[in-house]
Amino acid sequence: MIKNYEYLLFKRFFLSRKDEGYISIISWFSLTGIALGVAVLIIVMSVMNGFRDDLINRIVGMNGHINVYSIKNIINDNEIDSFKKNPNFSNLKFNPIIESQGFIISNNKSQGIIIKSIDKNDLLNRKKFSSKIISGNIYNNNSNEILIGEILAKSLNVRINDKIKIAIPKTDKTIFGNIPRFKTLTVKGIFNLGMYEYDSNFVYVPFNIGRNLMLLNDDEYNNIEIFIDKIDLLDTSLFQLKEFIIINKFLNLYLISWKDNNKSFLEALKVERNVMFLILILIIIIASMNIISGLVIFVKDKSLDIGILKTIGISRFSLIKIFVLIGSSIGFIGTFIGVSIGIIFCVNIKKIQLFIENLLNINLFSPEVYFLSHLPSRINYCEVILIAFLALFLSFVSTIYPAIKSSNVDPIKVIRNE
Repeated sequence: MIKNYEYLLFKRFFLSRKDEGYISIISWFSLTGIALGVAVLIIVMSVMNGFRDDLINRIVGMNGHINVYSIKNIINDNEIDSFKKNPNFSNLKFNPIIESQGFIISNNKSQGIIIKSIDKNDLLNRKKFSSKIISGNIYNNNSNEILIGEILAKSLNVRINDKIKIAIPKTDKTIFGNIPRFKTLTVKGIFNLGMYEYDSNFVYVPFNIGRNLMLLNDDEYNNIEIFIDKIDLLDTSLFQLKEFIIINKFLNLYLISWKDNNKSFLEALKVERNVMFLILILIIIIASMNIISGLVIFVKDKSLDIGILKTIGISRFSLIKIFVLIGSSIGFIGTFIGVSIGIIFCVNIKKIQLFIENLLNINLFSPEVYFLSHLPSRINYCEVILIAFLALFLSFVSTIYPAIKSSNVDPIKVIRNE
């Protein structure tokens, strides 16, 4: 408990004039360092959380949680129906697709792409896709139409109803030699998913186009995308599907989850996040060290006052409490300011990004590098509490040594020297 006289002495030291009190250049550096460290740590963690969540939502929203592939590169309707009829998979949604790599050619320009053939109704059910059509509409089944990304459309300089050609790296033998398989299609719609990788490299076509290019029959596909109602059940569903494949002896089929497909990327994000956390914690530690130096200097400057206080009966423990309170106050004020700045910045991060880009006429967040077209942010208040607690704890620990040093001042020696 803080006694009244201890509180009065704390106020006297903490709020005294600059030439007398603790609020000096060093203490201001300490407060500013802690505030900046806390704010930057909250901002970086929130941006990385937002980046991870946004990217995962886009990846999972456009691709299945689990993909079924075939060693023979062919999956037929009978195998798909076997999955759908199993009561254990009632919470799963099976979308057969045909996927291949290829080229898109228009206006004497060509580019490598990923071609995905999906049923129109399946695309409409993917709200994260159907709501991102910025021009035109989704193609009709059994048509010669195509959907392309906005970035790809700009690169090729094509618009709705323009003609383009797509080809795959497989050839047909004819009397004239090997001829690549290609199709001339009409641009039916242009989408913008806000993810550079998809908007610049993916195209979507009806099944009839995919089958013609891959020479598949009407009941054949080369991939099944499986969507789970609750992503938390991913591991359970994956185990059940593997067990089903073994029991039914579908030896040509194998499973890959979205985590497996993006394992290296997710691990990189995790490592980067942990490293950034440790690096930014060092800012707070350095600022906390300034509290030590500031308090040590203060103890030396106020040694006469401390000696007089001990002479009139102030206990060592009271002096320790006073100096711990002074240092902890600096830490608390710095932490409070840092948390406030961090949260305000994260809440308004898009406006701040836009303001800086317009002011400096630069692109701070290039989609070619970061996959996304905007700077995401998600505040995890549990992390904010943890960061604030760490800052307060480090500030408190930093006060222990100078507080003990103040209590060890010899009043007789100090007063004699003065």
